[in-house]
Amino acid sequence: MHDRAIAAIGKWQLKKLREQNLEKVDMYIQNMFPGQDYQVLVLIFEINENSCIYKGIDIEKVTSERTEFRKYAYRKGSSRGGDITFTTKLSKPQKKENEKTSIEKKIETVKNNTFKNLLIFKNDYPEEGRIFEMVRDCIKDNETKIKDDLNDVFESFDNQQAQSTGLTFKIKEKGIDKYLRDYEIIKKLILSVGESTKYTHVGIKSKAKSRICSVTGKQEPEIFGFAAPFKYSTADKPGFLSGFFNLKNNWKNYPISPDEAFNLELGGRFIKEHLKGYFYVSEYLIVPHPILKTDIGQLGKIINLLKSAFDEERKARNEKRKRAEDRVQKLIAQEKNYFNLDMLFFTEDKKTGSISIHMMIEEILPSRFRTLFIDVPEIINQRTLFKNAIQYNKELSDLKFSFQLVKDFFGDDFLDMVHKLFTGKKISEDYVFEHIIKTIRKNYIERKTTENFVEYTDLTVKKAIMLLTYLQYLTIINYNKNYTYMEAETNEKKEGRFDAEGFNEFILSNNNFLDSDIKVGIFAVGVLVRFLFDIQSQSLGTKHPPFENKLRGYKINPELLMNAYTEALDKIQKYQKNFYVYTDLRNIINRYFIPNSNQLSQMTNNELSFYFVAGLELGKQFKNERISETNE
Repeated sequence: MHDRAIAAIGKWQLKKLREQNLEKVDMYIQNMFPGQDYQVLVLIFEINENSCIYKGIDIEKVTSERTEFRKYAYRKGSSRGGDITFTTKLSKPQKKENEKTSIEKKIETVKNNTFKNLLIFKNDYPEEGRIFEMVRDCIKDNETKIKDDLNDVFESFDNQQAQSTGLTFKIKEKGIDKYLRDYEIIKKLILSVGESTKYTHVGIKSKAKSRICSVTGKQEPEIFGFAAPFKYSTADKPGFLSGFFNLKNNWKNYPISPDEAFNLELGGRFIKEHLKGYFYVSEYLIVPHPILKTDIGQLGKIINLLKSAFDEERKARNEKRKRAEDRVQKLIAQEKNYFNLDMLFFTEDKKTGSISIHMMIEEILPSRFRTLFIDVPEIINQRTLFKNAIQYNKELSDLKFSFQLVKDFFGDDFLDMVHKLFTGKKISEDYVFEHIIKTIRKNYIERKTTENFVEYTDLTVKKAIMLLTYLQYLTIINYNKNYTYMEAETNEKKEGRFDAEGFNEFILSNNNFLDSDIKVGIFAVGVLVRFLFDIQSQSLGTKHPPFENKLRGYKINPELLMNAYTEALDKIQKYQKNFYVYTDLRNIINRYFIPNSNQLSQMTNNELSFYFVAGLELGKQFKNERISETNE
């Protein structure tokens, strides 16, 4: 990920903050729960001459649109030492026997660590130091009551509230309410820690003089070694250091000047607060770049555009609106190519704030978003096959492409597929068919062995065809564009059970999917077996026809397919007591399947299985329902 772009966002943010007449400390203060509404439990202390009185608890609301969070002076600390000031996050109390609750742990950390760190600066601010010493003593004297009060309030919260609650202090002095940010000693602590974290890690300092900054590309008077905008590397683990385990030399890996370290913090924080979302469950963030790197005006336009998009996505998600997943991508798709984007998919350790990178795609233009999310989906959504393909509560709706299809079929490989789609890298058809038929088999087995709701296989097949079509239009996979299907002749003298005209029309309108004679032949055999299924179900009154067991859970190979065809045809003739049953369908099989059966060994079993299952599941649409089974 380009740190220069992150630093540029930081400079833009710094300019905006200075226009609001904010101090430097305000730029180090963090929002506990960025992008969402939350509540803060406020411990109230009253100072009277030489005494401090605990007055109880207030609950204050913080909205995502406002900046009142700064008064709480929150800054995240370490998992061991606690947060930097007295403001901290809470979590639901534990119920395990003999285990301290979250609130008990937080109060002990404040009592033992936070006051100790703060009072280092009491000589600089003696009066404020005296006030916080009084508050510390008051907490010790009222520790049990404070914990009980907090637990009583916190236990009344539901899980959603409990995951978005903070704790802080408010001090009444001479009738005036003061929050932590109102105290100079608190500001001093935040500023000191804010800068020291850029060159100090696990107690070791990494600094250098007169070195080249990796952001500016220029020699700077001083260089820091731990100024990464995100904790996506661990400096004390092997593989990250040119100086091996000598942390003092970490500046060689990541040389950043003090000014750029500050810009990186602002830029990184803005991105995490405003340019972060979820793409089909996978968390990601975006870093924008103007095409002209020096165009700050365009950068501001881009940032505001993206921020609005992510705000709308969060709102849609909270309201559980459909199509919330790709709102950001579709908005980007509407822009011209005056910028590009990096997308980073990650998981974050909520305790340490460090992120594990799963995938990163760099320098994506809006035109690529337009191709992926608008242009190609609009084309394939118009296919007749996908019209009225979904039935819910007896209502029909069209099947429309979304990346959920990619997620459904590729599961754990979803992000790998996303990377290939954005970068346009080729993949093998074998890889695609492997995942498609694996999904079909899984659903098939679950439908037969459980009472759970499972998607009907014909819909899964249509989704698979839509996915294949999408990949073909993007030229991610190949297909035979020059294939010409020669319509099979039909028996014009007699209308039969098989709709040959409808079959021919289907093949012609899906020639990207059925792009060879052997695929048409396999598909036709699947249709024939479907007809046998229907005959057996009707004759025997069973939901699962006996012939279904011969298909081995859709694990089809060439030998099994040939046997399935001959046995299915034999059983149909016996059921119908007619040797010439389904003449038109058999003509198609004799023309496309039998003479090309030597090609079956050239196909993978997964591909062969899919084309057979596609015919089996879609075959019902090629039946003339008004014609009786014996009228052939």
